[in-house]
Amino acid sequence: MTTKLMDFKKILQGVSRSFYLSLILLPKKIRLQMGLAFLACKTADTIADTELIPADERLKLLDAYRELFADTTGGNARSIAQTVLMPEGGSKAERALIQNLDSLTQAIRNLDSRDWLLIQELVLELTQGMQNDLQGKLIRNLQELEQYTYYVAGCVGRFWTKMMKLHFSFGTNFGKESERIGEKIGKGLQLVNILRDRPQDLKRGRSYIPPDVPLADIFALARNYLKEYERYCAYFPWYACRLKAVVRLPARLGFKTLELLESRKDRPHTDVVVKVSRLQVYKTLLGSFVR
Repeated sequence: MTTKLMDFKKILQGVSRSFYLSLILLPKKIRLQMGLAFLACKTADTIADTELIPADERLKLLDAYRELFADTTGGNARSIAQTVLMPEGGSKAERALIQNLDSLTQAIRNLDSRDWLLIQELVLELTQGMQNDLQGKLIRNLQELEQYTYYVAGCVGRFWTKMMKLHFSFGTNFGKESERIGEKIGKGLQLVNILRDRPQDLKRGRSYIPPDVPLADIFALARNYLKEYERYCAYFPWYACRLKAVVRLPARLGFKTLELLESRKDRPHTDVVVKVSRLQVYKTLLGSFVR
């Protein structure tokens, strides 16, 4: 049975409206692979973040989840799903995602082997970062922050770049440097998330910003990484407008989020999550089709 993105449309819309918006811009030849890869990562994130299950149990579940991707035989998706869904709670969309874990992993295995291997590599790297986080490893310096942001986002930028190389003829122009640039953009987006979620993280007794690093330096680092997006877009031919838009949209929204955060003097102490308005998201989307 051939898997179609439509099979997972409602789940995608439920767990991330912004990603779904980017997804529908992608050329059809990679839309399914990218959608399934996102859901695989979102599943791992849901397992790692659910506070309905103790941290040590979540670590075991992530180990079991990694087994699903570690080889071609995989593990028991249904057992993982049953354990995660056992306690009541969590969002309706995330529960639907976990309920369909067996179908999701099967759909990924039905992809071309080259796509499967790239998603496998992505999930194994991503979950390694999540495991380090659950183990409570402190981020003591910029080097450790770089390592953390690589595992939870930089590897996604590399995955995206490898997919471009695999599926598009112009991908022959993408060298190793393009993977490094993709990694930087991913790290920049994660730094934005860290700055945005800092008040909530501090209340949970967790900080992803090294104690001796000024907050202004993290803002500057995020901007330096995000500004690589136009350099990255230069790898695409003039006619790849939709692919450029998919790169520009999150980067430009990242810049707008940083502006909102810097305008709030009370940002370390407020429970209000800073978000770019929906109207601004659509304006940014339209503007992403032009330089």
